[in-house]
Amino acid sequence: MKLWMRILIGSVVGIVLGLYLPLAGGDSLGVIGRITEIVISIGRYALFPLVFFGVTIGVFELRSDRITGKVYGKAALIIVATSLTMVVIGALVVLLLAPRRIPPIFQEALIPSIPAIPELALTVFPNNLFAIFAQSGSYLLPIMAAALLIGLVLHAEGANAVPATDVVDSSARIFYRLNSWMVEALAVGMIAVAAYYVMRLRSVSDLQLFVPLVLVVSAIAAFFVLIALPLIAFFLSDRYSPFAWLYALVNPAIIGFFAGDSYFALGALIRVSKENYGVSRAVAAPTLTLSTIFAKSGSALVIAASFLTVLRSYTALGITVPQVLLVMLLSFSVSFLLGAVPGATVLVGLSVLAQVFGQGIDEIYLLLLPALPILTGIAVLTDTVTAAFVSFIVAQWERKRRIVDALDFI
Repeated sequence: MKLWMRILIGSVVGIVLGLYLPLAGGDSLGVIGRITEIVISIGRYALFPLVFFGVTIGVFELRSDRITGKVYGKAALIIVATSLTMVVIGALVVLLLAPRRIPPIFQEALIPSIPAIPELALTVFPNNLFAIFAQSGSYLLPIMAAALLIGLVLHAEGANAVPATDVVDSSARIFYRLNSWMVEALAVGMIAVAAYYVMRLRSVSDLQLFVPLVLVVSAIAAFFVLIALPLIAFFLSDRYSPFAWLYALVNPAIIGFFAGDSYFALGALIRVSKENYGVSRAVAAPTLTLSTIFAKSGSALVIAASFLTVLRSYTALGITVPQVLLVMLLSFSVSFLLGAVPGATVLVGLSVLAQVFGQGIDEIYLLLLPALPILTGIAVLTDTVTAAFVSFIVAQWERKRRIVDALDFI
């Protein structure tokens, strides 16, 4: 049975359990939540060493082909373009459709923080290089930066570093296999993840108040995920079938939506990139890592659309053009920092916008807490598809992709 079928079956079973497990008279939600944390840890278990060795050998191979700058430059250009486009279109559509105002229902929440620029620099370049391997596993940027530098050094050393290069190459293959085993285990783990997702929604008594916003955001995201990105890939990749392109992404899309964690979905995305899209390791490892950290176009879209909706609900006056432009700019800018909080991109992004926006609305984002599982799921699903799009297009442009028949997809 195909992996995507097992992932889908596990998710459907989880949805059914989530609909029927009791919320009252016990601690079902807490137990399922704890199991979900364990499943997410399993899914991310091999991710950091896989990224480290994969990016290291990938950069070495790109440098050998003299296309390192081209690959990273093209990936960065696509990331910026997709993020900007989604923010602008998302904001304009929300203003045009004007979802129903949300009444003031404030709740408390623990908000993760994103590092300031000086802190970020110290995180990426600590006093001791080995300190990056002792972190909590919440940020890929220090790992990616170290791998990039070491990959460049391996190439510069040439024949003198052949033994080290062989070790890195073998390690990348070992951790790819280990990651594959972890992804296979998610067919069962998704039962808990999907059940927890549904139970969180069931625990919200006023969820119907957010239906208009969720429908609008879902429609915008669906336009990009199901129409825009596949069609662009079709025209930029020798007429690659949009249906096959979407079919290849079923695994990471389902995982990302229910878990709401882009790092958790990355393990499956790495497998899909190689085994479904046929993207070479030299391109896949660097571009997927870069995109997972910085390509938060889906999160930026959801943040901009959601913030404009709550801003409109908060004030009796109309939203001015300067305010709309400020929301767009802030959503676009903060999206590049959200890689530090892979499981809370929407919540953190909204809190940052509220604080920077000022004007006495520092806690306005708390209005959206009941709908956060849905909004975060939509954001991470779109982020995951965007990361796949970036890697696929760059590989196509650089002729670093082999053809894989859709019948052979995992």
